Amino acid sequence: MSRRLLTGVGALALGAALFLTAQLAGAERGFKQGGVFRYGTTDASVRIDPQIAYITTAWWLEYATAAKLFNYPDRRGQAGAILRQEVASGYRISRDGRTWTFFIRKGFRFSDGSPVTARSFAYAIDRAANKQLASPAAAFITDPNGANIVGAKAVNDGKARHVRGVGVQGNRLTIRLTRRDPTLLTKLAMPFFQATSSKLQLNREITTGYPSAGPYFFDRNQVDSVTELARNPYYRGTRRRSLSRVEVRWNLNEQQAFDQVLANELDEGPLPTHEVRRVAGRFGVNKTRFWVEPTLCLGYLALNSRRPLFRNNVALRKAINWMVDRRAALAGAPPYAGSAWTHLLPPGFPGSITAKRLQPYADAPNPRKALRLAAGRLRKGVVNVGYRRSGSSGVAQAQYVRTILIKLGIAADRIRLKEFSGGDIYDVIGKRNSDLDLGVSLGWCADYPDPQGLLGSLLGWAAPYVDSSRFGSKLEAAANLQGAARLRAFGRLDIELMKELAPIVVMRTYNNRFFFSARVDPKSLVYQGVYQDWSIAALALK
Repeated sequence: MSRRLLTGVGALALGAALFLTAQLAGAERGFKQGGVFRYGTTDASVRIDPQIAYITTAWWLEYATAAKLFNYPDRRGQAGAILRQEVASGYRISRDGRTWTFFIRKGFRFSDGSPVTARSFAYAIDRAANKQLASPAAAFITDPNGANIVGAKAVNDGKARHVRGVGVQGNRLTIRLTRRDPTLLTKLAMPFFQATSSKLQLNREITTGYPSAGPYFFDRNQVDSVTELARNPYYRGTRRRSLSRVEVRWNLNEQQAFDQVLANELDEGPLPTHEVRRVAGRFGVNKTRFWVEPTLCLGYLALNSRRPLFRNNVALRKAINWMVDRRAALAGAPPYAGSAWTHLLPPGFPGSITAKRLQPYADAPNPRKALRLAAGRLRKGVVNVGYRRSGSSGVAQAQYVRTILIKLGIAADRIRLKEFSGGDIYDVIGKRNSDLDLGVSLGWCADYPDPQGLLGSLLGWAAPYVDSSRFGSKLEAAANLQGAARLRAFGRLDIELMKELAPIVVMRTYNNRFFFSARVDPKSLVYQGVYQDWSIAALALK
């Protein structure tokens, strides 16, 4: 593997320096210590088992309870999207890129006082692969096209209990892959692969509190009633923690819980759609109590480049990108629920470029440019537009796309609208022999925030896709970089890919809206874009 990394003594020295620097920085922050942060939601409770939890609310809590080999710092913007060593003091990769060795830092302890060792991470992988536990994490370590740890498939098939490609020797954790995968660090930073106590049964889900090695731990969990986090008394890591406890109350009435936040009886809670404009007018946006932040999700139109209309027809794909009105597409959305967007990496996603002047397309349509690009590129035959019939938005967007195609010069009698019941539209447009030319009102959300996975999916191994060996080589070159340089390269590639190949039509992003009590110190709010929520470790009360 051509990737060059710090190894051995150099990596250990760097890790120690980062560890000390973060300790000193944490000591300088002057936030009030103590207090209970009370969060209320209308949702049912989430599963809290570290190898089973797979929903954003659970991962928000686990971002406070987990200690990982590599983690994202409690920092805003792109600074919070760069992985840093946490329990790993260093690592190295074999020349062929298939063997990763991590050196485990001393000093981390679970909330019951037991030490975190290399075996704590090996146990997490064994649980993730275990057939009986049925963890969603198994898909990320048995992927023949991605991270495939030697022996993980055998465990997932019930033929073994231990993943034989994971080895422990002293403070060293070794992971052997069947093929190189530069995204492994990003996957290991998912909560699934946190240091896991052997007190959790290998093949049975835990639903009560359990020991964890992050700043906090799950102290109490009453399903569908209340979940509580408490400070890990043995935590000596670098992350700030001001709160004494976090209390999550489930299954609340939306309006009543909102009123409780307004009255400072809850510190964060639901925000009914009909209350959004009133709250924004009273408190402002992103100032004190009402906040709007992006998720890692996109809304888009799929262009099937396997079909005659768009195959080797970059000009027409660009034309549609210039003809759509992204602002109008948001007109029917709830207030502050989304933003117009034109490229693949959402705002907040590692590497995403948000500067307006660098965007590949405009929010408003440019018919003159679109018509110039489409001239002579409309081809013949029926144009099939697929949409989801659930709700009214799918039908409306299908009709809108039909109008766009007609404006570009495609005769109305050539256009066929085909309805689908729901998610089956993704399967149909992804098939090699699909008859769909466009898929309307589609959405995508990141499983793990590595730009290589998203950009790579549009370059030949997922559909709808475009085939480009030149961009494939650029993708490989970016993947072999490290840290901030890697993210910058992917950000530039994202913009270039959309400008030159236009594989899809990105229409919008989706936003999370948050409402806090007056007790929360707004200066302590650190939105962690990777987890699409606020860092509990950074939160403080006034």
